[in-house]
Amino acid sequence: MLASIETNSPSEATRWIRVTVRTIATALDRETAHKAWDWVTYGYKEAEDALTNGQAATFALTQQDTHIEWILRPVIFLPLAHRESRRLPACAEQFSCPTTHKIARHQANGH
Repeated sequence: MLASIETNSPSEATRWIRVTVRTIATALDRETAHKAWDWVTYGYKEAEDALTNGQAATFALTQQDTHIEWILRPVIFLPLAHRESRRLPACAEQFSCPTTHKIARHQANGH
């Protein structure tokens, strides 16, 4: 199973994982639970530092034949302008929805 989540900061990313790890910790064997609580208490700080410095970090737990791995990585992107904004960039009208374009052309031809 794969899942992902987007956060706005390294601390939000590690907080999400810490909550998840705390949730499953009671179902883990003693050794794996100890590793989980170490990361929840101290280890997450290394992950936050790595993210802050633009680097990826991982945390994994294995118990019997089950392996769970969390991969944290920074993603840098520019937010898109909202199409209903009052001040759209000049190029915004070059990229219209194909369906809307077809309807407008169809109406212009009198059909």
